[in-house]
Order: sequence, then C-alpha cells, then structure tokens
Amino acid sequence: MKKLTLALITICVAASAAMAAPAAKTKAKAEAPFKDYAMENGFFTCSIPSDWSVEHDADKDAEYKIYEIQLIAPKGDKAPVFIYVSYYAKDNEDFNNYEDFVRRNSRNVAGETRNKRELYETPKKIELSGRKAVELVRERMVYLHPETKSDDSVQLKEKMYVLPAKEGFYVMHFSAPKAAFITNLKVFEKVAKSFKGKF
Repeated sequence: MKKLTLALITICVAASAAMAAPAAKTKAKAEAPFKDYAMENGFFTCSIPSDWSVEHDADKDAEYKIYEIQLIAPKGDKAPVFIYVSYYAKDNEDFNNYEDFVRRNSRNVAGETRNKRELYETPKKIELSGRKAVELVRERMVYLHPETKSDDSVQLKEKMYVLPAKEGFYVMHFSAPKAAFITNLKVFEKVAKSFKGKF
C-alpha cells in the first residue's frame, strides 16, 4: 500500500540520521506558527505547522487516486513524528470506502485487536468541526530496519480521523513514538480542526 511504503521509507531515513547524530526528543512548540495549505484540485485545505517539512508526490497521487501530504516534525528520535492529510478518491487503489478503511485499520491482518506488540482501541464515532467522523487509536511496535536482521524497534502511537464524503473519504493520520505522542498531539489537533474538504 502507498502509505505503508512511504512510512517505512521515512522511518528508515530518520533512523539512519539518528545514528549519525545524538538523538533529540521531538518537541512541538505551542507558539509555533501555522500557515494555510491548499491541496491541488481543491480536494482539501488546512492549516499546517510552518516549521514541519511537507512532502507531496503528485505522480503517486494520480496513480493510486490517494491525494495526500505528509507533514514531518523538524526533529526526531529513532522514528519521525508525522501527520498525513489524505483524500481517498472513490476509485482509489487501497480501500473500497471509509468503512473498509476503518475495519482494516482497527485490527491487524490476523483480525486481532491486542497482542504483545499491538493494541487497537475500539473505533469511536465522533464529530469533527460539525462533521461525522470515526476516531481510531492504536499502538504498535515497528522495526526500524525491516530490510535487515536488526531487532531495533520503536513503539508507535497513532491517532486517525476518518471522514466520509460524497465521493470517497478523508483521513488525518498522526503517528509518533509513544514518548513523543502527547507533546505533538496539539499540533495534530490544530491541523484537524482547521481541515476543510469537499463534502
């Protein structure tokens, strides 16, 4: 899947950088400035933190019919802190609809919601800026170098908001090492509350 590939690449790059320099805990500044962002084709707008980097691959967007940006915090420990803001078109390559996304992201591939490495909370129906949404929260241990025999790993905590639309659905996905989750959560919530899509 597109997102899994990008996430693994990002984690591996960040892990390599962390080995070359002393690790520093990621800290989100409450007073950090935000700026407006508008996705091409008018799929969505939102406010994003000015000091986070923005990645966007228009060619992959068009190929997978998943239009998204990835926001990466300026400092990271073993694994990066990132936020995805995504629009999944009706004919996207990964999911049939938002219910399919929720089902497949609220448990692992074996259908489990809890084991030694993973914990998936029960999906919650919520309202986000007056819109119907589903909140997903999970924790999982991931290997930093899955392409090697290394056992170096990190415990991630993730939060997602899934919003249905007339054509497809939207996802806002926040991921951080568990120790950095609370520190950066306010940034994610500000991005989420500023979000406007085609509903």
